[in-house]
Order: sequence, then C-alpha cells, then structure tokens
Amino acid sequence: MTRKRILLMGLLIVPVSMYLVSIAISGVVNFRTLENLGFPDFDSDSLVFRNEKNIVWSPDSSKGKIIVLSFFFSSCPTICPAMNFHLKEAHDRLYGFKDLTFISCTVDPETDTPVVLNKYKENLGVGNSNKWQFITGVSEDLYKLANSYYLTALKDSESPGGYAHSQSAVLIDWEGNLRSRITDEGNILGAYDLSEAFLIDQLVDDVRVLVKEHRKVKLGQK
Repeated sequence: MTRKRILLMGLLIVPVSMYLVSIAISGVVNFRTLENLGFPDFDSDSLVFRNEKNIVWSPDSSKGKIIVLSFFFSSCPTICPAMNFHLKEAHDRLYGFKDLTFISCTVDPETDTPVVLNKYKENLGVGNSNKWQFITGVSEDLYKLANSYYLTALKDSESPGGYAHSQSAVLIDWEGNLRSRITDEGNILGAYDLSEAFLIDQLVDDVRVLVKEHRKVKLGQK
C-alpha cells in the first residue's frame, strides 16, 4: 500500500471514528422535540419536602434541571420494586448527564421518614448517587404534587399496602413544564409506564432529546 493511500484512509477513518464515539456517548437521537404540555397550576413555594438526607427540597430546588418524577412507597408489596428496578436502569444509562435528576416521592410519609428512605436508596444500589432523591413530606402536599402532573397518589385501604399511586413517571423540563413524546398514532404519551421495558427505552431516548434541547437553550440557540 502506497503512502498516499494510507494517508487517504486515515483521513476517512478518523471522522467516522469520532462520529461513532459521539453516538456511543450521547446516544442516537433524531432531530425532534417533545410536546410541551405546560406548567402545572400550583404554588410551588407552598410545597416543601425533605429528601433522604433530611435536606429541604421543593419543586423550585430542581429548576434548571430535567426531572424524572415518580411516586412509590418503601413497603409496597406489588409494583414499586419493579418500578424502581426499571428506573435504576434508566438512571444508570443516563448518569453522565449533568442537568438531570430523578425525584421519587413517597405516598406513605408516615412510614417513609428520611432515615427509611435513605436505607431504601442504599438497598436499591444508588446510595452514592447525587442524581436520585427520595422525597417525603406532608401527605396533602405530596398528593397535590402528583395530581398537578396528572399522576395518582392517595391513601386507599382497598389497595395493596394501603396506598394507590401511578406506576408511571413523567418528564419535567428545566422550566417546570411537563413534556411528552407523541406516539406513532399521533397521541400524547403523557407518562411512561415503568412496568413496560420498551417505555423505559422511550424514557431514556426522550431524556436525551430534552438534554440536547436544554444545551441549545443554554447556548442561546433556541
């Protein structure tokens, strides 16, 4: 092989390699945006909670970040373990994104004190993660937060464990707006069912879409 051909091959291979590396890091995302469903109608200043470290958290605490919001309780005998197992998969796949946080709120704050939630977080294998907070507070405030984002959270004696809640997560952008993809049928997905593996993939893909949009906003490109 002549020196000229080697040089030409090098010029072709390097850009392709750089492109493949960039895809491996950020994931393949089509040039699209998510539907903006608007900001929920509640006074965020009136809702104050505490995380597993007993540090005050409110919706405004995570302004400027993309939020994956869900509801659960630590003693849940049915869907919560599978939900958070799948959320952990999404958390691990998206861990490299700086402006992203997972917020999981309990629907049983009487049981789920910060100490209990901290132990739960450790047992889930994310004890050292600064990207996932487990939130407790006053029941009425927690349920108001859920309802504001069209999620279910309530005490229900007929439900397993005594509480009913959505088994889905929602995506909230850096300004507090609810965001969602449009399905192939042209419908707003709204929430991502955490019991469905393919919806976990969609959740991960859509977070990447929002991350790219957020980067453009910060750079003044949008």
